[in-house]
Amino acid sequence: MASGFKVITPKTPAQQQKLQQLQPGHVAMINRQGRTYYIFPDAAHNQAYVGGPHEYQAYQQLRAANNIAQENLETAEMYQDAAMQWGAWGGWGMGWGPMGMGVGVGRFR
Repeated sequence: MASGFKVITPKTPAQQQKLQQLQPGHVAMINRQGRTYYIFPDAAHNQAYVGGPHEYQAYQQLRAANNIAQENLETAEMYQDAAMQWGAWGGWGMGWGPMGMGVGVGRFR
């Protein structure tokens, strides 16, 4: 994982049971021996990603960056879809020339 989490594979039935009890798709925070750990379960692959506060902060930053990138992609796709529909308007109407200026509007003589 790019944020620095370590992959842990359960070795005992008790560890596998704990992994199965974690909510899929969510990071769990635990305190153990005075330290904070963050665990992201991947029960489908029988493993978990474990990290401390620094790794969790890096994870949050990557997640935020990915959300922004995804939003930008969705916006670009939305504009692309809208651009594909311009022909349905039947043109821009009278007065729109090749430079995008109306007849007599902003023209220099």
